Amino acid sequence: MKKLALTVFVAVGLSHPATSQSTFGQGFADIIQSMHNGLDSLWPDALEVDGLTFRAGVGTGLIPDYIGSDDYGLRVVPLLEVRYGERFRIDGGLMTYTAIKKGNFEAGPLLNLAFGRDESRNRILRGIRDIDTVFETGAFVRYRTKAGIAALEFRHALADDLGQSIRLTVGHGIYKSGRLSAIAAIRGRWLSDRGMQRNFGITPEDATTSEVGLPAFAASSGVSEMNLNLVGAYSVSERTRLLGLVSAGHLFGDAANSPLVTGSNGSAFQTTVGIGFMTQF
Repeated sequence: MKKLALTVFVAVGLSHPATSQSTFGQGFADIIQSMHNGLDSLWPDALEVDGLTFRAGVGTGLIPDYIGSDDYGLRVVPLLEVRYGERFRIDGGLMTYTAIKKGNFEAGPLLNLAFGRDESRNRILRGIRDIDTVFETGAFVRYRTKAGIAALEFRHALADDLGQSIRLTVGHGIYKSGRLSAIAAIRGRWLSDRGMQRNFGITPEDATTSEVGLPAFAASSGVSEMNLNLVGAYSVSERTRLLGLVSAGHLFGDAANSPLVTGSNGSAFQTTVGIGFMTQF
């Protein structure tokens, strides 16, 4: 069963890596993870813990062309959640194994598929380097109750120049009546020097080839963004949920100061709207 679940994860993430890079992007990956974090509180008891169980569906969202852009586009991606017992799970492109479990506390290793960025996505990106889709390894700690979740993740990209990130998510249920429920969550992300340079820096080579004349910019480590997410779920049936997400956030530090974001090129204020549905099989 574990082998089957891993095969599903790899097939979804790597069957068309170039397409994943140009179509999905990290912004939509964040939408998917926000929805899954919300489901932990909005739909906590629906999955069986014995054997292999999974949910699948489809989502669509209006998101910035890249993190820091003020141009928005509609993206459509599959939603997938797989669990084997109480310890092994896949949420979209994130795979975790709970090595330590004591009550509501969980911790263990993770493997994440970090989507890249293609210069064809927006005119501001034309002439600068693409960002490849890569795997990230790391670890997580998570505390979950029936109404809330707190999670901390450390991720290290499996490439020499892509760096590390730390993500903190804290959420709690804010509404429940009949078939409708909602959770609010705050998410923050810290990037290392290489992680910040990967996403927001402009190398001298990029500056030379940039079609819009972006200047060179060396980005340093720091908190790159904070977001407030509202996730809602409507129970169509015992096994099917309609989902909705509204997210508003702001870039900080060198993420906000990047030539990709400043002036008329982009915006430090980022919003996202997503909808979808998932069914348990």
